[in-house]
Amino acid sequence: MYLIGYILKPHGIRGEVKVNPISPYPERFNRLDRVYLRNDSIQAYSVQSVRISNRFVFLKFSEINSRSEAELLRNYEVLIAKEQLIELEADEFFIHDLVGCDVISENGDSIGKIVEVMQASSNDIYVVQDERGREILVPAIKDVIKKIDIKQKKIKIHLMEGMI
Repeated sequence: MYLIGYILKPHGIRGEVKVNPISPYPERFNRLDRVYLRNDSIQAYSVQSVRISNRFVFLKFSEINSRSEAELLRNYEVLIAKEQLIELEADEFFIHDLVGCDVISENGDSIGKIVEVMQASSNDIYVVQDERGREILVPAIKDVIKKIDIKQKKIKIHLMEGMI
């Protein structure tokens, strides 16, 4: 299962929910007929309708028909199956593929492993944890990220002054 968003809260009185998508392509929700919601367990839901606003996605599930039912879904994760993943451009990567990658400098020195990807408005930030447990914030920009090899789980970076 792959995370594509988080349910923030109910919206309206007919069971619609407001979703914070983690994908830069919220229109992907228009192609979904089924999603999986996770809290303590995972359950499938049929997507009845999708509305996309500036920053959020509003979903209506066939199984949810009131605000009180939608309230129970607050803070749930919205997941999809592998077959539902969208195709990416050549220089795009799924967050789940980046997490766990070894980060090395241009000299070949080990920096650490990516433990999280923070999504900021201007660019993503890779949170890299070194062998001592320290976190290093690496901006995902062309001046820093030199090569990403998802198959080898390695990312080569240019260390800018003050980064470590």
